[in-house]
Amino acid sequence: MDKAEDDFGNVVAIVPALNEENGIARVITPLKSMGVGAVVVVDGNSTDRTVEVAEKLGAKVILQQGRGKGMAFQTFLLRHPIDSSKFYVMLDADGSYSPAELGSFVAALRDCDVATGARPVFIHSLRSLFHVIGGSLISLLGSALYLHYNPDICTGYWGFRGSALVALAPAITAKGFDLEADLFSQSAKKGLKMRLVPISYSKRVGKSKLSFPDGLKIVTRLLQDRL
Repeated sequence: MDKAEDDFGNVVAIVPALNEENGIARVITPLKSMGVGAVVVVDGNSTDRTVEVAEKLGAKVILQQGRGKGMAFQTFLLRHPIDSSKFYVMLDADGSYSPAELGSFVAALRDCDVATGARPVFIHSLRSLFHVIGGSLISLLGSALYLHYNPDICTGYWGFRGSALVALAPAITAKGFDLEADLFSQSAKKGLKMRLVPISYSKRVGKSKLSFPDGLKIVTRLLQDRL
């Protein structure tokens, strides 16, 4: 067995979710079969069967306080004890990120504090083209502001040492899709060692919830955290 797989029992998977009943099994089922120590779904008050499906598949479900992905992360930090000796990996519930790449994050986290997934360019619609262009511009801005190169700041696949998450927790104030920008900027400001992890990326199950105003909030977050 690969050394990374030996550590899967020491991993806590964080899965923010909102109305993802059709995609969440693609995330939870592989994670559970891999022997991940805990799969924690933070549900943003879904109106479909997301919670039912997650619980049936053996995930722990935490009902989110407030609205937005950033609030999901903050809820996790408040409701789930953080163990400095564990690894924490966050990925979306829509099936766009592969749980099979968890080992790459665990391997990276043995030598760094924070690992971020670097997605390939994936264009399957006009909307996705705008997302790719916007994400690239945001990443260039963030890399310049914080003097730390990251080509994919908006990625939804993140890994943290428990000790790094303890350090980050008090500083994370993002409420929505500006979460990743907040994680990146605060990690850079605190001097945490960050590494890129090349990952695959697939078309999500269901409709994207990211909008143009969210992009503006992400830019504002990068500037606000810097200033």
